[in-house]
Amino acid sequence: MPIRREYPPRSIDAAAIAGGAVDAHYRKVLVRLLSAHAFAEKLTALGYQLALETIDNPALRPILEKNFREEKKHARLIYRALAELGVTEQQADLAMITIVKAPSFAAAVHFAQHAADEMDLLMASLALDATGLIMIGVNYRDSSYAPHASAAEIILEEEADHEVFASHQLGLAVERFGPERVGAALAQWLPRAVNFFGPPGTGFTYDCIRYGLKARDNQELADLYLAVIGKRCEQLGLSLPALTDSYPHALA
Repeated sequence: MPIRREYPPRSIDAAAIAGGAVDAHYRKVLVRLLSAHAFAEKLTALGYQLALETIDNPALRPILEKNFREEKKHARLIYRALAELGVTEQQADLAMITIVKAPSFAAAVHFAQHAADEMDLLMASLALDATGLIMIGVNYRDSSYAPHASAAEIILEEEADHEVFASHQLGLAVERFGPERVGAALAQWLPRAVNFFGPPGTGFTYDCIRYGLKARDNQELADLYLAVIGKRCEQLGLSLPALTDSYPHALA
């Protein structure tokens, strides 16, 4: 049975929360969700910053600079929404210390620390930009919290070409490095990408859906991502690596 949504899209703002117009637990769930979103954007920005320092390809530099600027801006958007709730950037990041060690952050953390070459950049784009667009487009664009929904619209508009870049680069990588090397990199990154959506069927996700902060469970989004990536791999003659069924996913 579908979870009944208590609050419609864009129906809540910071004033409504401060005034007690919503369930008191709503704010707690919202802050955790926004903190995770903001930190993921920040880690992705750090990855692009590192890529600018380590990847010596003049043709890629304009794209890396653009993506870096956008990821920084998008992190600021979400931190600004947190500030309206009385949560500072430092407080939000501190709350992520334990959560960031979970498999759902493995892709973002790895990119922030190991953007060593063009293959890393490509796989990070497939693992973070493509997953992020699905997550934001399906779950956050129609959030019951109006500031998050507004931020999601901006992010979707500005990052639409990130996934196009990743898809295009995947084809170029097959031509340049060969399907075996690309397939090996994909096998390393695919579990991180699928885990980025988080564990399915948790109490936190239930609360997010009930409050209208999300629309779909994490597994539904992961399945959608695999279908999209699988189709692109099929077009390029690549085999999509098989994964274990349960979270955290690993190579089967």
